[in-house]
Amino acid sequence: MTRTGPTGRRHWEEHFAAGHGFRSADEHELRLLADAVRPGPGTRALDVGCGLGGYAAALAGLGCHTLAVDWADAAVAATRDRYTGLAPRLRVRRLDITDAAEAATLPARSFDLVTMRLVLAFLPDKAAVAELVRTLLAPGGVWLVTTPLTGRLPAERRSIGLTPDDVATVTDRWSRGHFYDLEPGGPRCFVLRD
Repeated sequence: MTRTGPTGRRHWEEHFAAGHGFRSADEHELRLLADAVRPGPGTRALDVGCGLGGYAAALAGLGCHTLAVDWADAAVAATRDRYTGLAPRLRVRRLDITDAAEAATLPARSFDLVTMRLVLAFLPDKAAVAELVRTLLAPGGVWLVTTPLTGRLPAERRSIGLTPDDVATVTDRWSRGHFYDLEPGGPRCFVLRD
């Protein structure tokens, strides 16, 4: 599947090749993550849409055995280059989570934690993504989605956030869940457990 425009592969290849990332995870965000999810040594994590790898590296730093994936070759190369010292606790591979054949190469019921930080708004079929995550999580696993919400964004930036309907789609059918904000009016983190 070839997509163009701000959600197309070429856009993201150029974005990451130029060394552009997104908001970095700071100590406050990582403390909130640790409190909500309690990752630690032996936690098997999948970071979807890893970008330049900072969040995946933070997960590895918390003790998680982390697989970082992104559909952009430039992002995968940058993450490998920046965090070679974290191998084998941090592994990186190119994978388009929206391609069913590629997603099927991920082992079912193998991850204790699946993270999607600032990526879900760009994926076209959020219900399909939620179903895929359910198949990837081990029993008791957690899906952590960090995202802006459209209602908190100026009109020209709403394409990078989840709508109320998107939130309903993503959070539907999880047995337990809660959310927290990184700061008032900022990105929201959904912590979903099946």
